[in-house]
Amino acid sequence: MIKNRIKYSMRIRLFVLLLVLVITMLIGLFIIFLITGNINIGLKDSEEFILNNHTDVSEKVKKYYENIAAEVLSFSKIVSLDIESKLAEKQLNINDLTNNPPLLEDVISDELNHVLLYLNKSKSSGAFIIMNATVNDKLPDSENSKAGIYLKNLEPNIVHSTSPTIYMLMGNPNIAYNNNIPLHPNWKMEFNIKNSPYYNIPLNFSSKEIKTPKLYYWSSCFTLPGTYEEIMTCTAPLKDSNGNVFGVCGLDISSMLFKLSFMPDKDMFERTFSMLSPVSGNMIKAEQALIAADYTARNILNEEDINISDSKRKLYLYENGDKSFLGYHDFIKLYPEDSLFSKDKWILSIMVPENDVNSYVLKTNLRLLTVCFILMSSGVLLSFIISKYYIKPIHNAINIIKQNPSTGTKTNIPEFDDLIECISAKEETDPDSLILNEFLSNLRTLSPSERAVFNLYAENNSAKEIAQKLFLSINTIKTHTKHIYAKLNIKSKDELLLYVEILKESGKKII
Repeated sequence: MIKNRIKYSMRIRLFVLLLVLVITMLIGLFIIFLITGNINIGLKDSEEFILNNHTDVSEKVKKYYENIAAEVLSFSKIVSLDIESKLAEKQLNINDLTNNPPLLEDVISDELNHVLLYLNKSKSSGAFIIMNATVNDKLPDSENSKAGIYLKNLEPNIVHSTSPTIYMLMGNPNIAYNNNIPLHPNWKMEFNIKNSPYYNIPLNFSSKEIKTPKLYYWSSCFTLPGTYEEIMTCTAPLKDSNGNVFGVCGLDISSMLFKLSFMPDKDMFERTFSMLSPVSGNMIKAEQALIAADYTARNILNEEDINISDSKRKLYLYENGDKSFLGYHDFIKLYPEDSLFSKDKWILSIMVPENDVNSYVLKTNLRLLTVCFILMSSGVLLSFIISKYYIKPIHNAINIIKQNPSTGTKTNIPEFDDLIECISAKEETDPDSLILNEFLSNLRTLSPSERAVFNLYAENNSAKEIAQKLFLSINTIKTHTKHIYAKLNIKSKDELLLYVEILKESGKKII
């Protein structure tokens, strides 16, 4: 039936046309994403998250560590002047303190308020003074035993409180009892300074030629002897006005305090951690680092250095044995340029396990592909609906022409309305002569070449296809087409096909 032929052939063509348009637009969108890098939007989000985290944590670390160093230098200056004054008043020197417990207790007790002051003022987790003296130099290993006082804040999470919980970790118990300070569970009478760089290095580098403000020393992270606590210390020598060194003082930053103070944001990656660590070449000394994470990050690190590998876009790849991390790092200046230790390199890094980043990127790209699939499916459905409703009025118009064009019914399609008016007008002027007969009569005026072209048009071939089949140039076909339209009194191929279909329905042979 003519209805089925028109319905499906035209509709399918329109549907395919719209479908190709949808697919072309999606491919273009994909190419734009590929060129602009948005196809890796998950990796971009990861980079932005890590870089922003690094900026925030790095600024906090720099500010805090600069403050600690300044407080240690102030602590050293005040204690040095105070002890020098008291020794001078008694006409004693540092050597007179050894083997003199009452005098040692008296000197150290007088500095308790300074230790408390700088512990609270610096917002650190511990403050201490180590004198270059011991209660009894006749005891075994006495050369490594030094008197002093070490106060610890056991609750660094409330280190900003006006009344933190203070314990004595090392020192004369009489000082603790007299000042209502409880003893730490791991309390010791004196410091063991064997293999203790926080004491030995600033003490050994002290001399009359070096000014105290330039001489403070940051230790790497270590476990305090006799405890399970990991700390990092900043120490400075205690020197009198003549350059004589009689000990060191310092502040510590515990692993717990570092964790609570410099925890990175973990909104995107649960296993994000920050790490302050010494570095040598491309190797991060992980065992000597302080780590801040919402989980025990050190447990996922192997007991070996972390290798800084090639960068990946804006991030670095870090390799730790069979584990790998993505992140970013930058150097942290813990010393001024003229410091004796300015060559010591420290970095602040933010890291995320590489598997976590890869999983996030994969999920993000899958979401993007899902959106593209939904858009494509919607485009296919929309193309199907549009093709249906676009062809429907054409079907109705053809049915009107087939049934009785002389009624003057409007189809709201200008081309078909013009054709109906034309047919109606001709029927009114010559009611006994049908337009179809006139069309058939005009067909006989076509030349053999024109008739051959007409026949191929009637089979719904394009001008290009006709040129190929008749082995003629496209210009020749266009010329024949022009003559055919003039002789048949039509204006388009669509009108030609319409006459052909109507004639076939009426049983008239034209080809």
